[in-house]
Formats: sequence, C-alpha cells, structure tokens
Amino acid sequence: MFCIQDNQYFSPAVPGTREKFHEVLDSPLVKWKIETIRKVRLPEAIKLWASNADFQKFCLKEAGKKKTGDAFKSLTDEEKLARWANSLKESLPCLIFGARDFDETPMKKDPEKKMKRRVLQGIHLSGLFMFDVDHVDNPREIFERTQQEGFPWEVVFAHVTSSGHGLRLVCKARKEIGNIADNQLALAKELGVTPDLSCIDASRISYAPMREDVYYLNEEELLNYYDEEFDKKYCEAYRQGKTNGNGNVNGNGNGNVNPNLNPNLNGNGNVNGNGNGNGNEDVELKYHGIEYGKICEAWQTAQGGAPAVGDRHRTMLQLALDLRYICDNQPEMVCRALKRCGFVQDIIRERGEEEVRAVADTACERRMYKDIPKRMQGVLESAGVQLGQSATAERPVATVDIPYEQFAERLEPLLSAPYAEACRGVSRHNRLGAVMAAGAMYCTLLTRCWYEHFNGARQRMNPQVLIIGDPASGKSFAKDLDDQIMSSMRAKDEEVRAQETRYKQEQKKRGTSSKAQKQDALVEPDGMIRYLPTKTSNNIFFRRLKRAKEEVNGELLNLHLYMFDSELDSSITAQSGGSWIGKHDLELKAFHNELSGVDYANNDSINDILPIYWNSVTTGTQISLYKKFTPRNINDGLCSRVAIFPMETARYQMVKKKVVDWQANEAMKLWGFKFEQLHGELPLQRLTDHVYDLCELSAQEAEAADDHVLDYLRKRAVFYATWLTIPRILAREYDTFKNTGKLEVTDDDLKFSTLIYDAVIYFQDHFFGQMLQDSWDNAAREYVPRRRNTKNAEAYKSLPETFGVKEVMSMLDLENAAAHKQCQRWMMHGFVERVKQGKYRKVIKDVMV
Repeated sequence: MFCIQDNQYFSPAVPGTREKFHEVLDSPLVKWKIETIRKVRLPEAIKLWASNADFQKFCLKEAGKKKTGDAFKSLTDEEKLARWANSLKESLPCLIFGARDFDETPMKKDPEKKMKRRVLQGIHLSGLFMFDVDHVDNPREIFERTQQEGFPWEVVFAHVTSSGHGLRLVCKARKEIGNIADNQLALAKELGVTPDLSCIDASRISYAPMREDVYYLNEEELLNYYDEEFDKKYCEAYRQGKTNGNGNVNGNGNGNVNPNLNPNLNGNGNVNGNGNGNGNEDVELKYHGIEYGKICEAWQTAQGGAPAVGDRHRTMLQLALDLRYICDNQPEMVCRALKRCGFVQDIIRERGEEEVRAVADTACERRMYKDIPKRMQGVLESAGVQLGQSATAERPVATVDIPYEQFAERLEPLLSAPYAEACRGVSRHNRLGAVMAAGAMYCTLLTRCWYEHFNGARQRMNPQVLIIGDPASGKSFAKDLDDQIMSSMRAKDEEVRAQETRYKQEQKKRGTSSKAQKQDALVEPDGMIRYLPTKTSNNIFFRRLKRAKEEVNGELLNLHLYMFDSELDSSITAQSGGSWIGKHDLELKAFHNELSGVDYANNDSINDILPIYWNSVTTGTQISLYKKFTPRNINDGLCSRVAIFPMETARYQMVKKKVVDWQANEAMKLWGFKFEQLHGELPLQRLTDHVYDLCELSAQEAEAADDHVLDYLRKRAVFYATWLTIPRILAREYDTFKNTGKLEVTDDDLKFSTLIYDAVIYFQDHFFGQMLQDSWDNAAREYVPRRRNTKNAEAYKSLPETFGVKEVMSMLDLENAAAHKQCQRWMMHGFVERVKQGKYRKVIKDVMV
C-alpha cells in the first residue's frame, strides 16, 4: 500500500489505487517532462532550448515574481535552463511508498480547514520502504542483483529515476533489522552501493516514472501489502520525527557491516562510529570545539528567543544564512546543524524534513561574503568559540591572498577589442588592471556620449582609476596605454599649447621692448586643452574646465579633462602645498559632475561656478595609497568613487622581457581617434537593467550578512560596471552605432559588466573595508545621542484611550492647574483632542520624546 500526491505543494496525499497508478505511469505529460529533463541537462543544451516556448514562459513567470524575480534575472541562460529542469521534476506526481495513509491535519494558511497533508505527525506506515542510488551509469545491473536467488529483500517496484542515472527500489521492510533507515543501510551493504541517506523519512516523496523506465512491478504486492507489526512498532516514533536507525544495519541483525561499502559506516554496523546508528544526523558536530547545538542556542538567544508560529520559516532561513559560513557552505551540513535547534524540530514534527532541506539548499545558493558576518561573530563569541585573528588578518594587506586566477579565468573568454589590444604584454593576472586603466581612457575619449542611467538621469562617464603595486612591479603598462590611447587628445591639444607658448613669449617681449608695446593688443588664445599635467594650478584647471565645451547635437556640452600621473606620491605631496591644494574636493565632485567654483579678488581668477568633468588614471605604491586614504578622510566618499587594482606581487623574480607589439599600439591609437568621433545618446537599456539587478542582489546579500561595508560600496560600483563595458560594446558595434545610433548588448557584455562590478567592490573592500568599518564602530562609540527625560512620554503611554485631568494628576504627581496645562500642551501638539471639559482622547499612541 502506498499514497499518491498529484502535486507535492498543494495536493492531498491519498491512498493509491490501481487506476490512478496506471494513469500516472502512462501519462503523456509525465513522459514529456521526464524526457525534457534529460535533454535539457545535456551539455550545450541551451543552444537547442533557448527559443523553446515552454522555457520562455517559465522564464517570464519566474522573472515576474516579486521576491525572487530579480535574483532569477541575474542567472545565466544555462542556470535558468537548470532551474526549469528542476521545476519540471518538482511538478511530477509524487508517490509515497512508506505511507499507506495520512490523517487529516489543519492546513497552514487556514487552520480551520483540514486535509490529508504529507506530514510525519499524521502518517500511517505501510511496511514498504524506498531505496535510492544516485549518479550511477549501470542502474539495470544493480537492479539485476536484487533478482538473484536468496536476495534478502523482496522488491515490489523498481525503475530508473527522472535523471536517467539513478535507481529506485521499493522493498518490503524487514522489522528484525529495524526501521527504514536501518533497512536502507543494510540493503546498501548487500548491493555494495552508497544509498541516498536523505530518504530515511517515511513521508519522503518519489517522483513518478514513465512506463518505459519501469524495470519491475509486482502490482498486487505494491497495492495491497501492509505490515501491521512494522506499523505498530515504528509508527509512533515516526510521528514524533524520530526517523533515524537503531544501529543494526545488516541482514542478520548482528551489526557487522563492511565499512568499505559505505563511507558513513564503521566496523560495528553503526554510522560514523557513534554507536547508535543514527545516520549522519547524530554525529557530534563541532565548530572550533563547540557543538553546533550550543551555537544555535546562542543565535536564538541573540534573536530574542524562539520565533512565534508564523515567523519560524523566515527565522530558519536567516539562521541557515548565518550557519553556512561555519558549515563550508554545504547544504547537508547546514541541514544537520539546523536540526539542533528546538523550533526546527517543531517544524519537522509538523511538516516533515523537506522544508528544512529546502531552506538549507536555498541558503547555500545565495552569494557569500568573504568574512563571517559581524552578527554571527558575536554569536560565536557568546557560544565560546575562540575565533582569534586569522592567519590572513595577521599578514600585511599587500600579501593577503587575492583571487587573481579566478578573475583571470572570468576575464579571458571575454577579452575583445579594444581591451584585447590593451592587455597585450601584460601578465595574465594583471590584465584586469589593464582593462580598468584602458577603460578610463576610452571613457574619457567618449566624452561626447551619454546614456540613461536606471534612475532616469542622463549619465556621463566619469571613471577614476588607481593602479597600485610595488616599485618596478610592472604597473608602467598604464603609462604605455596612456601613450597610445590618449595620443588623439594630446594631438588636439598641441596647437593650442603652441599658441599659448607664443602668447607668453610675446607678453615677455612687450615687457622689455618699447617698440613691441606699440603694436596691437595681444589676444589670449581661448582654445581647448584637456590633457593636463599633475602640476596644474587651480586657476589654470578652472580655465581649462570653462573652455572645454563643444556643441553636440545642437547642445553645448562640457567635455572631460584628463590627467595621468605615474606617481601617486607626487600628487599627495602637492596636497600639502602647491598645485594640488583644493583638488581633493574636485576629485569627489567629478564622479557625479557636481558644481564647484571660485570667487577671488585677483584679476586672473575665473570667477564662475562649473560642473566638474575630470577623469584620471594614477599609478602608485601601497604606501602612497595609505597616505591618500586615511582614517581621518576615509568617510568622505572618495574610496567608493575610485576603481582600484593591486598588482600581483612577484618577489625575487626578474621582470619578464618585453617585446613591443606595434600592431596592438596602432590599434589602440586608432580606437582612440575613432571614439573621439562618436557622439550622442547610447541605447543601453539592457545593460542598465542588468547592473540594477546586480546592485539589488548585493543589497539583499548585505542585509542577510548585516554587512554595512558591502551596502556602502555597491551603490557606486554599478557605474563602473556600466562605464567600462561601454567601450567593448562600441568597438563591436562601431559602424552600426555611427550609421543608425543603435547598439546591441550581448550576454557576454553582461558577463563582462558583472566581472567589473565584482572586481570593483572586491578591491575597494580589500583596501578600505576594514578602515570603513572601524571608523563607523568608533563613531558609534564616541557619538551617542543624549536620551532625553521620558517621564511625560511614559506617563502618556500609560494613560487610557480616554482620560481626565485627575488621571494626569495621579500619573505625573501634579497639582490640578499643572495637570490642566500639561493636557493643554498635549492638545496644542496634536497628541490629544478634547472630548468635553476635563476629558481628553488620545489621537496618537505615543508622544515624541
């Protein structure tokens, strides 16, 4: 006897009948789903299924969901296809072989209504059990072993699982061995395979097969078999959620099991050597010597105690999100740790283990932050875990392991013009730095272009890039890029600079020659110069800024100035006096093109208010970086406005010999001249939607991890994700955009954008994250708001909805006149209204302190 459930999420679990069983086996829909699942899981399946109508409908439906739609949109097409396959699998009819029936129990949403729900607390055992073997290439061969004479278990049903690479057996349980878990382990020993230990739950579902996948069916036994003694012996234990075995897991009950057959068994026939055979569930789980159960208790205490009914699922998910950081992000381990919590056991008793497993899977699918959240660190400390300072934290920042290889692997297949040329001659692990530097230069040359950001505003490209590395570490590639890419801007500046030189020389002559003084008055050149040296005075800077304008599409447009500096330390030295004074403010305002200006009395001053359009690329050492960004100024916002890349440290090695790639140099020069010719709005709706989704996902991740640094950095990283992707789109679509004004954003563009987004946040956090967090922690300790006297507020809160002057007198210990005045003040502020003389009614629940 067994049960059938049409849909595992909302259908009742009812006793199976012959007619219904054959209807499921012969269902064309079931067959189509299983065949589709197998096809879409084949390599390169996305090429065949991307245009499938059913798949597209699924994608539209998932993308439209309020809570999970944004996360779904961020998945790759392959991941979406895998989600569809899983959705098809979960929509198959369910067979529950361990149960012959279920009691009617209250429904979750409406407790007044009852239904035969598939929960342990209402189960009636059948005496059958299900045995799964996953990821095998020979399911038929394994099944044939069960048909040999003398096999200890009677098989009543056998079929291939929906994946096509698994075997499911339904057998009669042997009560002399134990419960379902014990029978499964003993059967695994007999077959020499590793079982799926998640199937020890008697209410566990089995997705229905199609007729073609059935190896064997004893229809009469499957429909009619019932072991009353087995039911009586184990039913109550299962109803209490006790699904683990008793330790006897062999065919003769003596507990002798070959440990080579299952890595989870020891030589005594028990699981993992704990002597009770409770599978993996009861193995003592410890983190740094502290039991996970104690950690879960500390976490629950920090949350204010056990959650109320209605809050348990959400609380369990939050607990799982924190536990994954100390469970190697493994769903099985998270699930086992969750079961150490009392309220989770309540859920299991009421609704089964499926919900707990699903929560563990969901938590581990979320993107992880690199450190344990501070909230969880506090829990671990309260539980007695001595985290101490990790080996990574004890090392200098420059030597902390950076996933260069991971970034390189992601970048390599996405390199195309104009970045492919920029990366020639740059070591593989440093190419991302070359992309950032070249991207800032190309964006500067695209100064006549703009796009619509996801906030609806017209957005220009304003990158500021820092390349940080040891002396002679190879960061000079940035200068080489500047020499080639920015040659087009310098070429345009040359004539105006020559005019200015002649003007100054003529002025000098007129100061010493009376004959020259009689000539016509000199006219100061007013042409544009946009490539600026580091040592540029503020007066000259604002003059260049004011003159850098050009009419584009009938509109006067401010063009970007640009500055390259190969020594960050030189600009820092200039901050203390000389040319750089006042430019830190301009660096901040340049990112969003905010207004700045000067109003000085001298005649040479450019007295005006101007938006700042200024991009820069700078290289320097880590020492100079920490001179520029200090705990005193870390919160001014510049650290989240710069894209920074640390060069890979190669100690005690010679710099590799370099051969100049003249072809790549010419290509970069050509792209520089080409990009300067482009103008107008860039249609990038798909790209801006994508970076919005990235930012939204980071917000959710930051909330889950209670990570204020990530929440802070994510907001500006989206700009770099867009800006640095634009040159690769325009290089590919150059002729199309120039002729039609249209652009196509590809999936590779979105992957490239995601890479830039991840890298910008990673390196900003790498250098500035701890400094930011420390500054916020210090501020929280030092700047504590004064708590005002709340006597009146507490008294008001204690008063009934309608009260009189006498209650006020009693509550505040006032005389009659003073109580009347207090009521008048409350009425004047709108806190209460007069009902009649001496009687008042509350308008708001609490008064402001």
